[in-house]
Amino acid sequence: MEILWPASAIVVIVMFVFYVFAQHINRVLRRQSWTIRQLYERVEDVESLTDPIFLNRLNEAAPMPLEQVFTLTFRIDDRFWTEILCAREEVRKFVREFGSFVGSVKLERWRSHTVATIAEVLPDRKSVGWQTRSLDVYSDSTKNGDVVSLWDLPLMRPGFSGGRPPSLELLLRGNSIELCGHLGPGIEEPHGNDPLEEWEDAVFFRIPLDPAQLAGFRSHDPAGTDHGNGNSNGNHNPNAWQTFYADRNEVLGIEWQLWMRDLTKKSEWERLKILDSAASMPVVKR
Repeated sequence: MEILWPASAIVVIVMFVFYVFAQHINRVLRRQSWTIRQLYERVEDVESLTDPIFLNRLNEAAPMPLEQVFTLTFRIDDRFWTEILCAREEVRKFVREFGSFVGSVKLERWRSHTVATIAEVLPDRKSVGWQTRSLDVYSDSTKNGDVVSLWDLPLMRPGFSGGRPPSLELLLRGNSIELCGHLGPGIEEPHGNDPLEEWEDAVFFRIPLDPAQLAGFRSHDPAGTDHGNGNSNGNHNPNAWQTFYADRNEVLGIEWQLWMRDLTKKSEWERLKILDSAASMPVVKR
């Protein structure tokens, strides 16, 4: 009897130890099974990336990438006001006191739309010197009928007839930017008693937003941001993703500068730049 109780106690302890060990093994197996199931589901998710329906839904849900960025600046000198517009002093005074001038226009072309940011210099009478406006343009740039006014500069007060006063206007028309003038004899010295009631429209410059059409205006960036886009002979790399264009019309007294960043070419340009650097490394002879 004295031996039976210690033996029974040892059996109970051994069974308890085996029970605890079995529970531990069961938990480990369940955890491994859960891990394997998670890995299997992830493999299924990776394999589903080749499904065109899934890819289409993923592209629709993903944010639209930024493809191109254009930055435009332009300057109008005194020749334009005195010889082209023949503006009277009262017109020029009105423009200085009430008009705003474009400092820069930035166009961010996303896959779905275009964001236009216009920085303007406000008139001297305003306490704040700069103003920035943004416009979201949801239109197809290939449609020539789509016109968005980026900036408007009235050249005089509206008349009593309620008609449109003469003005300068910067337009985003399809795939180009235009500086237009809605003009007439009202801004110059009168030459008769029968002034025209309708303003005459004129286009002072038209800048295409297409690298192929801009090729004739290609130039070196004075700010140096196009470093590496050309060679020592002055030839420009057509695959460069940063390009600069400029033009000056001496007759009109207008000049413009356009910076373009084509982000769709950036990765390709960086890859070619690395390859060119490796190819140009000097060979050291021992």
